[in-house]
Amino acid sequence: MYENSKVARLMVDVLIQTHNEEPNLPHALKSVTGWVNRVFVLDSGSTDRTCEIARQMGATVVHHAWEGYARQKNWALDNLPWEAGWILIIDADESITPELEREISEIVTRPIESVEQNAFYLNRLLIFMGRGIRHCGYFPSWNCRLIKRGFARYEDRLVHEHMIVDGPSGYLKHLMLHEDRRGMEHFAAKHNRYSSLEAREIYEAPEPWPGLKGFFTDRIKRRRYGKSRILPYLPVSWVWRFLYMYFIRLGFLDGLPGWHLCNFIASYELSIQLKVRELRRLHGRHASTSGGLSEPEGSPIYSESRPSDRLTSSSTVQTKMHGAVPARPETPATDSSVSIPTRKLDSEQVQHFTSPWTFQDNLWRAAWMITRPVLFGMSFHNWYGWRAMILRAFGAKVGRHVRVRPSAKIEIPWNLELGDGAVIGDDAIIYSLGKITIGRNVVVSQYAHLCAGTHDFHDPSFPLLKPPITIHDGAWIAADAFVGPGVVIGPGTVVGARSSVFKDLPANVIAVGNPAKPIKALDRGGPRTTEEIEYASNPTAPRDAPASNNDEPDDTTGNVSTLPNETPTAPARV
Repeated sequence: MYENSKVARLMVDVLIQTHNEEPNLPHALKSVTGWVNRVFVLDSGSTDRTCEIARQMGATVVHHAWEGYARQKNWALDNLPWEAGWILIIDADESITPELEREISEIVTRPIESVEQNAFYLNRLLIFMGRGIRHCGYFPSWNCRLIKRGFARYEDRLVHEHMIVDGPSGYLKHLMLHEDRRGMEHFAAKHNRYSSLEAREIYEAPEPWPGLKGFFTDRIKRRRYGKSRILPYLPVSWVWRFLYMYFIRLGFLDGLPGWHLCNFIASYELSIQLKVRELRRLHGRHASTSGGLSEPEGSPIYSESRPSDRLTSSSTVQTKMHGAVPARPETPATDSSVSIPTRKLDSEQVQHFTSPWTFQDNLWRAAWMITRPVLFGMSFHNWYGWRAMILRAFGAKVGRHVRVRPSAKIEIPWNLELGDGAVIGDDAIIYSLGKITIGRNVVVSQYAHLCAGTHDFHDPSFPLLKPPITIHDGAWIAADAFVGPGVVIGPGTVVGARSSVFKDLPANVIAVGNPAKPIKALDRGGPRTTEEIEYASNPTAPRDAPASNNDEPDDTTGNVSTLPNETPTAPARV
């Protein structure tokens, strides 16, 4: 092949991850056989001839129960008996071209300490429906695959994981081919599985803002932020995905295969958004299923974990060289004596739900759905004036020195009124289907939820109701608290963290619990404000008193007096 091929065989080992790759594996192995030191095939329970083919072509087969795309390869990097200083990682449906082989050989035959880079990115060309896709946003496709042993590992993600390299990296010129020969049925099933994992990543671990520099210089962070924080909030995001791929990224130059690929990925985006909505509806629980096209690749021992569970890198799954495929656990028998209650719907209950929004309302809401994640949500944290200007442009009444954090979720701005000095914290939800009035110097802390919308469940048509919420001057809605429709909270009142308010609260009290109840009265000291005096005599009176001199709410732990018929106790902590 070339004069120094014997040396090259001693300098690079290959890792190929497999699960039922019989049609693909021979092409991948053929592209690396004869010029690498050793090939490891890491199999997660194949039931076809994958392992047999690997052994026949000289590869070392290692069985390891499926843990996930990143964890599986990280386990291999940590545990396989590597011999060479370089490791080349390819998928079973990928192959190394002769030109790329020679380019890799020139690197791995040099003394490893003389190579400045600790990893190299390979450019992958997708072969779709018999044609190389060089547009559609799929080319170039850089993947970190050639690494110095011990200098790189995969980030812990459910899907679309990338290498984290310790030190500098470089880029190789020639191509690696990516062609899945298992047909469109498998291609669709694989993307169905990917969409489930992507939806869970978006729901459980949305991508944080990478900073202005990271957004413009890091392609991966920019793409992930867009998919996690922007696309889910765009109307018909799958249409935007198609337009981007086919027109902006010139997918039409790839002919009919390019047209089909752009349509397929648009449907993939639709599947992701539907699954995100399902996760939100079910509060993160998996929908009941008996398995199928979105089963993980390998042994059913593995279950896709939550991001918090993936912090542990150690594996507790038993692993063995050339061992038997783990047995599939038996399906538990169904108890026929268990009856599942069902709800019958008569013809009166099944009625058409009429939208309460006019055509003009929907146009404004669509404009806000586009503006909120981009111009509002991506602004710098201290651009309070900028966000106040955007809210005013959409009809909100915003006073002076108002501070609204960029991650606050405001549903309908024109139903919102913010008094001077009001503060809306990070990730607070202002669900202003109805009018929400927030007074002067009110603080709505992070993750608090003000919900001015409900439904009349007594009516078969389930009509939307929009009772207003009013929070008077100087009140504090602490972290993760919930304020329900139609609630009025008096001046200076503190709602404790994670409390739920369903009834009106008087002025100057601390209220906690679910449902929230006043437990302490607050004596702020000094003369009472005009609003507090008016509110005490008539809680339903309009709020028109002068603003307080305080920019922040008073400390709730001092100057505590008791409510009527209550024994004095120590100051409460909120």
